[in-house]
Amino acid sequence: MSRFIQNLLLPLLLILSNGFLGWLINQLPGKQDLKIDDPIIILLTVACILALFIIGTIPSQSQPSATPGNQNWLVGFLPLLGGGILFGLLKGKHVAAEFNSAVFYTSLVLFGLGTVLPPVLILPRQWQNRLVWVPPGLGLAVMLYFILRRQWTASFLALVVTVILMLFIHAIKFLIPVTNQLTPKFRAKRQQLADSLANWIWNEIENFTSPFQQQYYQSLTYICRDYQTQGLDRDRTLKLQKVFVPLKISATEAANTNPNMIQPLKDEGNNSNETQIWDFLAKIDKNNLEVWRMAVLGAPGSGKTTLLRYLTHTYATKQERKVHRKAPQLIPILLYLRDVRQEIVNNHQLTLADLITQQVQQQHQKYQLLNPPPNWFAEKLRQNQCLVMLDGLDEVADATQRQQVSSWVDAQMGAYPDTAFILTSRPFGYKTALLQQTVTVSEVQPFSLRQMQQFLHSWYLETEVMSRAGQNDMGVRAEAKQQADDLIKRIKNSKPLADMAVNPLLLTMIATVHRRGSALPGKRVELYREICQILLEKRQTAKNIADALTATQKQSVLQVLAFELMQRKTREFKISDGIDWIKDKLADVAGSGANQENFIQQVRDVSGLLVEKEVGVYEFAHLSFQEYLAAVQIKESNQENLLIGNIKQSWWAETIRLYAAQSNASNLIRAVLAMPSPSVEEMALAYDCWDEGLSVNPDIRQQLEQILEQGLNSTDPEIAKLAAQVQLSRRLK
Repeated sequence: MSRFIQNLLLPLLLILSNGFLGWLINQLPGKQDLKIDDPIIILLTVACILALFIIGTIPSQSQPSATPGNQNWLVGFLPLLGGGILFGLLKGKHVAAEFNSAVFYTSLVLFGLGTVLPPVLILPRQWQNRLVWVPPGLGLAVMLYFILRRQWTASFLALVVTVILMLFIHAIKFLIPVTNQLTPKFRAKRQQLADSLANWIWNEIENFTSPFQQQYYQSLTYICRDYQTQGLDRDRTLKLQKVFVPLKISATEAANTNPNMIQPLKDEGNNSNETQIWDFLAKIDKNNLEVWRMAVLGAPGSGKTTLLRYLTHTYATKQERKVHRKAPQLIPILLYLRDVRQEIVNNHQLTLADLITQQVQQQHQKYQLLNPPPNWFAEKLRQNQCLVMLDGLDEVADATQRQQVSSWVDAQMGAYPDTAFILTSRPFGYKTALLQQTVTVSEVQPFSLRQMQQFLHSWYLETEVMSRAGQNDMGVRAEAKQQADDLIKRIKNSKPLADMAVNPLLLTMIATVHRRGSALPGKRVELYREICQILLEKRQTAKNIADALTATQKQSVLQVLAFELMQRKTREFKISDGIDWIKDKLADVAGSGANQENFIQQVRDVSGLLVEKEVGVYEFAHLSFQEYLAAVQIKESNQENLLIGNIKQSWWAETIRLYAAQSNASNLIRAVLAMPSPSVEEMALAYDCWDEGLSVNPDIRQQLEQILEQGLNSTDPEIAKLAAQVQLSRRLK
């Protein structure tokens, strides 16, 4: 379109303006009346011909690398509009007779400018800067000519016209950058409105032609609309979209991911490698399979599952284009691998479409919605219309099963090569079952200072609104802001709190403790301890709920349950199994008449530390609680050798860290150092135990120091990077 305008419309407008200019000149008084000498007329004519020739030849001779002229050459036709208006007023006899000549000459000058300016504006910038002063220069020359002829009225009019020309030139110089700034904004707004209208029309068509898809999206909204607080606040339900803070992720190598849960709180940086998930999705290209397939790794509580739930809800409510203008329009599919692992392990021939159909049928039975039509998901996958999100590879605890699930995921990626996949996992869990397909491995980044502040302000506001039955006025907002600002100030003034606040789960715990008026702990293990106290006793006390057991007694029972689950390498348990595992311990603390099923249900209903996934099937609200309680049980029962025996198992890594935070970590570190060739992951775990451990023997510290110094000079990039990360972490503390 721009080429058509420049090649056809510009010459046409120039021809018309030149023709009208010639007609206007023909209306001028005769030469005898103006008393202009013939040489002057010939000189002006030759000058005009030379100017037009130069203007016509310069663009074709300019070098390709020369700075192009301003493309808003249509602005140059504005004088034509002004001249036309003045001439119309003159012809319509709306101008007083004494001003006829002045108005006529002004319109003539404007038409002359409108004829010359457009071709000038398409010249290279340097030529524009030279030619822009030619009209004022000619005006001054004309004024000087009339002064020499002692024609004072004519010279004054020439001066006025020259001043007008100079003002007009400066106005044009001002308007051009303004239009340059406004044009892309108007274009983007126009495109946004067009996209919104097109999306609305398409959504209406989809709703009319595919009632199942509409109900499928509705079921996803039911599942993903709430912010999961992992049992931290059962009194109110927060909306995910209200409190979600976009996570920063950065592409990395799987072997180089940092497994540390605690990293220093940092201010907003300018790391070009960090971006949001939408930026990855917006780059989806059928010729770039790495962008279609992502493995998102992150520490416990870093927000991986929440990220997938947020993506699912955004797509289910068809808001993706509002979040990112270039986001692809896909059908979201969210599968929790720990929930479907058994189906995958039992049937290696199970297809992705069949598995999705099974899961959706179970969901729709719960909500009494339509079941998917035959082969609906298979067809959508074949047409590359889906975004498949697979959460929690690391939560497939058994290493053999995890490898089988990873191989199945590889097979599905191969079966649907142009379908978008996102897999999440903790780093250790992924490294033990790497995908063989080409994927972009990315790592969830810790919260920055700005993200931490944004989350706390949103969390406190929504918590206050929900606690006041939805009331949201200036008073509620002021109260929420005051509490959030107070906590932010405390976090900034406390290095231990700041180190924990980079993790979304720990930050939610800190906010929960702060809002209930409890003292803020200085270490992660102390934070878990305080949260368990709040959930198991302080909440009931605040509500005047009578309870025969103290928080310590209830926790001792849950420790046994968590320890049993860790040993069985699973998160979920049937209530019948849970009853068998806790009956002896519950009898010890509550007497032989205690009802185990009632205990589990009370923890579920009142404390929220346990959740019922489906009828009769329970799990801890978050794997981190299970790992912490198991670590406490191991410490109290003096079973450190169990951890030493599982030092190579990624399933136990977080429990080992939390145990070290309560004990002398020397034996755990010594077990790693005694290995013939410990892996990078095992050495990273040893450094974590050194860093978080309650105490470490001097000889072990010295050995680690020596290994650290050697690692900084290692030729192995993985070892060198690990050593550098540990060294940096120690300097920041």
